[in-house]
Amino acid sequence: MFELLYSLLSSLKSPIYWIVVAIVIFQYKKLGKMEKMILGSYKEPLYKKAIASTVLGLLGGMVGSIVFMILGTRVNSNDFIYILPLAILLSLIHPRFICFSYAGGIVSLISLLFGYPKINIISVMTIVAVLHLIEAFLIILDGHNGKIPIFMEKDNEIVGGFNMNRFWPVPFLVFLEGYGVMPVTVIAVLGYGDFALTKHPKDKTKETASMLFIFSAILLILSELSKSYSQLLYVLAIVSPVFHEMIIQMGRKRERLGKAIFTPSQRGLKLLDTMPYGVGEKMGLKTGDIILSINGNVVQKKEDVLNVLRFSPKYIWIDVLNENGKLVTLDYKDYRKGIQSLDVLFIPEEPDYSFVVEEVKSPLSRLLKRIKRKGLFK
Repeated sequence: MFELLYSLLSSLKSPIYWIVVAIVIFQYKKLGKMEKMILGSYKEPLYKKAIASTVLGLLGGMVGSIVFMILGTRVNSNDFIYILPLAILLSLIHPRFICFSYAGGIVSLISLLFGYPKINIISVMTIVAVLHLIEAFLIILDGHNGKIPIFMEKDNEIVGGFNMNRFWPVPFLVFLEGYGVMPVTVIAVLGYGDFALTKHPKDKTKETASMLFIFSAILLILSELSKSYSQLLYVLAIVSPVFHEMIIQMGRKRERLGKAIFTPSQRGLKLLDTMPYGVGEKMGLKTGDIILSINGNVVQKKEDVLNVLRFSPKYIWIDVLNENGKLVTLDYKDYRKGIQSLDVLFIPEEPDYSFVVEEVKSPLSRLLKRIKRKGLFK
């Protein structure tokens, strides 16, 4: 175990590792722009996200390396000469297709049907399975952190929700075939992106991680059985892209058909989120709470809150209906500066937020749209 940890920590000296970390930081910086546009400030400093992702990536790499060592997985780098370009090509159709479960399965099936390219299908599918196992592990630990409150269109109305995006630089140890067998450290970037409209972020990440864990387990079992029953290689190659896509489509269907929970309340004002270290968070306000009154004044719209806080009261008490349907009273005092804002994001009847999040479009669809806009074809 000490040697394993030493090998992974040695990867910190690699320039490639820090290039991967820089990619992660760049992704968080892009997300930070959306966060600031919606909230007016950052919920969490960029350096904290980077440190948390780096530490958890190392932890995930340890878990993956242990699994590879137990399975005795041996990797031939030539196998990925065909898979990586296909993954990049598929990502032009949609960004999610860059996942090796698609390209790996397609190349494996072509190899089985036509005998070319020659790849170690069991090895490739084991890599895919373990990477998804690591991903599921990291999503459970960190997937809900850094969630960004958003507004999206659902059933022809704007509803509140959360955008969840996390990235982890993951170094892991595998045995590389070539001139003999030698242990090498491979560095990958794992990411998680999802929306939570019908579930709370923690519940959504648990659901997603559970599905990925089952997917990973199925691939590992099929990979091991394929060593004895070669006919299962066809099943393995098909299951990899098909099951992965099924997980995504099932999640989308649940979001599409499920009832949005972050919708306006007929009575009072419902909270979507609180700002870190803000008045609302210090008071104990949480997502889904409904503010009924402040200092005895009934609250029905955002202007009602502004009117109560207009003169910066030193002390406030709020009647709140929590998600369990229990009526509670919370209070807060600031005798030095007074209270000018609750530092929360409401879900109003008619959102006055100009920023509504849409699903990410593929590079190919964006290109076609741009061409069509220029009138090159109809």
